[in-house]
Amino acid sequence: MKKNQFLIFLMILSLQVFSQTEIYNKIEIELKQPYEEISSLGKYRYDSLSYLEAQSQKQFIYEKFSYKSDGLEIEGLSCIPKNRKGKKIPVIIYNRGGTGNYGRLSEEDLPDFYWLAKNGFAVFASNYRFVDELGRVDQVGGDDVNDVLNLIKLVKEIEFVDTSNIFMMGISRGGQMTYQSLKEIKLNAAAVLGGVADLELQAKNRPIFINGWSDLEEEYNYKGLQNILPDFENNKEHYLNMRSAVKWADQINTPVYILHSRQDGRVSVMGAIEMARQLQLHKKEFKLKIYDKKSHSLPYSKFDSFQEIVNWFKSHLKF
Repeated sequence: MKKNQFLIFLMILSLQVFSQTEIYNKIEIELKQPYEEISSLGKYRYDSLSYLEAQSQKQFIYEKFSYKSDGLEIEGLSCIPKNRKGKKIPVIIYNRGGTGNYGRLSEEDLPDFYWLAKNGFAVFASNYRFVDELGRVDQVGGDDVNDVLNLIKLVKEIEFVDTSNIFMMGISRGGQMTYQSLKEIKLNAAAVLGGVADLELQAKNRPIFINGWSDLEEEYNYKGLQNILPDFENNKEHYLNMRSAVKWADQINTPVYILHSRQDGRVSVMGAIEMARQLQLHKKEFKLKIYDKKSHSLPYSKFDSFQEIVNWFKSHLKF
């Protein structure tokens, strides 16, 4: 190959690599729905004043975007400051909860993003790959973990991102995704709210995640891990262990703040307590807060959860 041809080949190759990591199909979105018309879950998560503030604010941009992960097109949402010229901004990777299409991110999640962003961060979140027609076969911590890891790689390429200050938070299933991501990478700090740290315990308490369910609207039904993962019965222990951070807490090197309700009816607090015990055993940096009020997601309108998380992240900023 001649020298000029080789240089052209390298240029094409570099463009291909860039195209695999860029955010594309960016669309600015708005929080249009009146508070009175949002879901009952939304009204539980936000009071009317915090929702209206997120709806009427002018300092941040809400965006829907796409990116590539293992060759697949993944949808994400973000909240970034409008005024970012010459600034390097810390980032929070937000890992959603839910299974398949149930819990899928939408505009109704933007008040969460705004609350975090107005405290000094840019926020990016993935909807993971198992949505739409794939919602029924969500691996819940299988190949979809790559969607979080690839989003982090992509975000680090954005000009205004402070790559020395990357944080992560996860709610419920997103807590499990956070732990699994931290097994692979080290970030400044992370936070887990009502997160799954022991899938074996979760399966005993709520076997629907193994067996599946079919009593919701079709798009929200789920086949269950035993009907999704290959040769599940013979590999059950392996599948559950790889999704249970209590089994490999020694491999997590990111400081973690665990927040949980003692009266959480969806994810047992015992998993959070055991996770803290394992982190203590392996001399890892962590913090644990147990609330004595019934809740699963610990919304900031009823708890100090987000303020606690922001304080934790700011204590781990690098300057």
